[in-house]
Amino acid sequence: MLLSRVRLEACTLCQLDCKGCSMRLDKNVAVGNGYLKFKDFRSFVKKNSFITTIELSNNGEIFLNPELLNIIKYAHENGIELFAKNGVNFNMVSDEMLEALVKYRFKFLSISIDGASQEIYVKYRQNGDFDTVISNIHKLIEYKQKHDSEFPAIRWQYILMRHNECEVIKAKTLAKKLNVSMKFKRTWEKGYIPNDPEMLKRETGLKYLSVEEFAESESQEYSTSTCYQLWDLPAINWDGRLLGCCRLYTDDFGVNVFEVGLEKALNSKRICDAKKILCGGKVPSDCDTPCLYCKKYALMVKNNNFIKK
Repeated sequence: MLLSRVRLEACTLCQLDCKGCSMRLDKNVAVGNGYLKFKDFRSFVKKNSFITTIELSNNGEIFLNPELLNIIKYAHENGIELFAKNGVNFNMVSDEMLEALVKYRFKFLSISIDGASQEIYVKYRQNGDFDTVISNIHKLIEYKQKHDSEFPAIRWQYILMRHNECEVIKAKTLAKKLNVSMKFKRTWEKGYIPNDPEMLKRETGLKYLSVEEFAESESQEYSTSTCYQLWDLPAINWDGRLLGCCRLYTDDFGVNVFEVGLEKALNSKRICDAKKILCGGKVPSDCDTPCLYCKKYALMVKNNNFIKK
């Protein structure tokens, strides 16, 4: 099996109440509220020695998993690189956990901070505390210095919205002071019209500031981006259910990786059907794969722009 990495959800629980969160807004969430058990993680690693990289973040806050420290330690001892590129909110992290991230060489943390003050930050990250997040970053950096380690690499992720445009420059200045990288992202909410597009494009490096602007210019390219995960970064829920990609939270592929094994799960009918139609193949008469009802697949059909892999 050529696959070397997966997305394995560490936790779908979250203490925040972010306005645009699908877990908050959608009543048809199928992933459930829970966290990855250490015994399941250990078993998964033992059975799949070809997996060398695991992304732990997806729908929730990984640091609410009470068994995360054991997971991080075991991964390090077994040569598994761990990432949280999808994002963490970093509001509740113990000093023990902060040091463990450094000691056990957790590779990468993307920390979602959509503002440069509590007043702006909390407008979206409701129940969050900006000063606590910045304090936790300071502590993590101190532990990196203590252990003379470059890991974890830290990225400040800033979702651009109308209410936080005013703190873009302030956030960049603070990120530079902290010596962490910065990534600006377009909001996924429709109808966003920026106040000062020229300044924002200059300061954020974003070519397009809204989903409408992006879709109008590059919809064909955009429509296939997430779908490649079925081949090179398949998503698995905290309880073992195969999700396929990071966008799927209202359904699953009807097979449990922890029960049947990763290779068998990835060769099950629903996911094979998904790969077939995403590559432009004819839809089987008995096809009930979740991809069939996805907006991205609808864009593929509309633009006749399927995966060529």
